[in-house]
Amino acid sequence: MIPEWLTTLAAAGSAALVNAASTDVWQAARERFARLLGRGDPDRTEAATRRLDDLRRVVREPGNERELAEARRAWRLRLQDLLEENPDAADELRSAIAELPPPRPASAAIRQDNRAYDHGTVNAVVNGDLTVHPTRPVASDG
Repeated sequence: MIPEWLTTLAAAGSAALVNAASTDVWQAARERFARLLGRGDPDRTEAATRRLDDLRRVVREPGNERELAEARRAWRLRLQDLLEENPDAADELRSAIAELPPPRPASAAIRQDNRAYDHGTVNAVVNGDLTVHPTRPVASDG
């Protein structure tokens, strides 16, 4: 039976990998995980590359939360199998995870409720930078 810490590591690797598939670090992540899973065997590395390409296609399809959850589960199991067969791969997996952006929550949907009252202004940013340009106050008649 696989130790709990390896199961946790596999889950973290799966979440990081699925997240990376929708980012600009994907090519580096794809190559790193293909090498990790291939363990020096060209056929295994090529099979891993094909599975990673399939993951990228799933991640890029909008509105597929069920498929994303299944991809996370499948990659967690693949990584668990890898770690069970090759416990020495744990450090390499940790290193690969550390190079990736932090995973988003399982539900990528972000609820945001912004309201302004009495002629107020709402400025909101989910991911990125916010630049606010000052405006002159409106002269009141009075």
